[in-house]
Amino acid sequence: MNVSKTILTAALLAFACTGAIAQISSSHPIVNNGAGNAAGNGPHQLTNEATSRTGTIIRKDLVWNSKIPLNKKYGEFTPEERAELHALYESMPPGDEPPFPVQGLKPIFNSIKKGQQIVKARGTLNLVVTVGPDGKATEVADMGGVGGVNASEMVNYAGSVLLMAKYKPAICGGKPCKSQFPFVLDLKMR
Repeated sequence: MNVSKTILTAALLAFACTGAIAQISSSHPIVNNGAGNAAGNGPHQLTNEATSRTGTIIRKDLVWNSKIPLNKKYGEFTPEERAELHALYESMPPGDEPPFPVQGLKPIFNSIKKGQQIVKARGTLNLVVTVGPDGKATEVADMGGVGGVNASEMVNYAGSVLLMAKYKPAICGGKPCKSQFPFVLDLKMR
């Protein structure tokens, strides 16, 4: 009786293992590029590529690639950083200042980054915000650059983020004035 139980258990175990191996083999395609693997010349699965089945653990994020700092307000800029911002304008007389987000660019960038993780648009956001002498954004113009399936959604979303921000007004001749603030962001995920 014990011998028959042992034989029956071994047979069931062998059958279960064979079934599991067959199931794994049929649900996980194996790619053979002819190079073989370390154990021999058999096929092997490529594991360094994301698939719809496995995805990827490497998170890709939007990266700020401008010399204008994200984490500073306009009053905290160095002379070099101010010169970088002023260079975006055709002409800015000495003593004049462009409009700039009161909280800096980081809250705007973080909001747009969250939207980009969902929308996944391609191209460069090239928007111009008109800011009144009171520091309120009155309109956002799209200068083009974003393309693809979700382009209009991304432009509208980024435009609404820029419209809701509060700005330090531009200074023209010592007084607050109406001016424009350019916002350019490459939407490549890295």
